[in-house]
Parts: sequence; C-alpha cells; structure tokens
Amino acid sequence: MTHAASRRLVMLYATVDTFDLDEGAAHYGLSVCAASNSGLTGLLLSLDANLPPSAEGRSYSQMEAESAERVAANRANAEALVAEAARRGITAHTATDLDHSRGVIGWLADHARLHDLVVIGADRRGMMSDRMIAENLLFEIGRPLLLVPAQHKQGFSCKTVVIAWDNSKSAARALGDALALLPEVQDLAFLIVGDEKAIPSALDDSAVASLLSRRGLAARVVRQQLGERSIGTALQEGAQELGADLLVMGGFGHSRLREFILGGATLSVFDDPRLPVLLSH
Repeated sequence: MTHAASRRLVMLYATVDTFDLDEGAAHYGLSVCAASNSGLTGLLLSLDANLPPSAEGRSYSQMEAESAERVAANRANAEALVAEAARRGITAHTATDLDHSRGVIGWLADHARLHDLVVIGADRRGMMSDRMIAENLLFEIGRPLLLVPAQHKQGFSCKTVVIAWDNSKSAARALGDALALLPEVQDLAFLIVGDEKAIPSALDDSAVASLLSRRGLAARVVRQQLGERSIGTALQEGAQELGADLLVMGGFGHSRLREFILGGATLSVFDDPRLPVLLSH
C-alpha cells in the first residue's frame, strides 16, 4: 500500500521494556497519528542500562546473551509498530540503532526537533527511564511533548482540553502549541488555581472566554483553590473533574550544570501523570 506524504510528523519514543501496542505511549501515539493524519517516527531502543540488577551478578557471556535478546525483541517491536501503523493507514518509519556519539538524549533530541510533537511514556523503571528521558527532552527540543501514563488504555481525544493557566509566557506557548496541533478542540477550559500565586491580567474571566470564543471554541475560565494539595495534584484533579481528554501546561524549569530544576507543577506531573499531558517549554 502506498501512503501519501504527511505534512505533520509525530515522534514516538519507547524502550523494549515499555513498548506496548495495547497501552501507554505506543498505543496512544498511534491513536494521535490516526486522528490527526500524521506520519509516525518510532524511536525504539533496547537500552541495556535498564536491565534490572542481579543479586548474584552475571557473567559477561550472560550479559551479552541478554543484550542480544533485547536487541532482537526491540527490532520485533519496530516491525510490529510499522505493521499496526499500516493497518491504520499511517505512514511509519522506525529507528532502533542509537548513534552513541550523540548519546541517548542528543540522538533523540536531534530527531525530535524535526517533528511537530513527541509522544513518550512516564514509566520510572531503570536508570534511563522514560520519565527521565521525557524530563530531559522537554527542555532540549523546543517542541511540545505529550506525556502518557504508563497504563493508559484510552485512545487519543482532544474535544475537551484543560489548560493550566497563569498568564505566563510558558502557558501562552503551551496554549499556542495546543491550538495549532489540536484543531479538533471544542471545549477549552482555563484552569486557574487561585491561591497558588497572584495572576495579574488586564482581562477578566468573561473577557478571556469571549476572546477565545472568536476561535469557535466553547471557552470558560474555572478557578479552584489549592487547599492542602500540591499544585500538580490540584491541576490534574481539576482537569479530571472537568472531563478533560487532555491537560495542557507550560513546562517550567531551568538548566544548571546539566541538572534540571523543575517547577512544582511540572515535577508533580512527571512523577504521577493521571491523564495525557501536553507540555511545552
């Protein structure tokens, strides 16, 4: 079957330990591509660094055999991804051979910068966990990143979107990315956690909703109190209460000596995503 070229490209990242066509990032990434008529690039790695340590230790030959098994399984995953994509009418390509001269983050970032969206899971297992990779990529690539809970089984939908709003540059970037990437949005809620920090603005809630309604959206502003919750928990619980298919938020943080210091909301979402989250930085 010959597929037409796709103007929009989605990058999926998964390892041999986290790849699953029935749930998580791979499952969701395929659904994103099918819904948005996007091409898919699957970057799949075996990553021996994620092998669980053995209490008794392993010989060199055992480690070599385990590594070969992981490489073979990873290539089988790549074939399965391409086959499932073809079944859904999605043009897909895969890469399974890491360019070690660039390192894992550098290699992934080189690819990610040429895509419109990166889909990645939040699994925390292993030294090079998906969650760790996602955190590093967010601040390296200049592209929006869609974080998917590890056991998420629902397909992609974006009819109801909640954006974590604080009137900042980061939130504005996230809003712009979401509206550009998700033309199917029908209901957009600005979620403001009122006692987290002061949010100066010349626009009141009705003015914000009225302006966004000019885009053809059913827009609203929702204010909630933080209470005893963390800001990340408050945002995710608020999004779920509003029936969100997707939470959109700006990723806050900065780099110091290659160590990322995350804002509280971003850190909380990385540690425990409860629904798919679109992050922009």
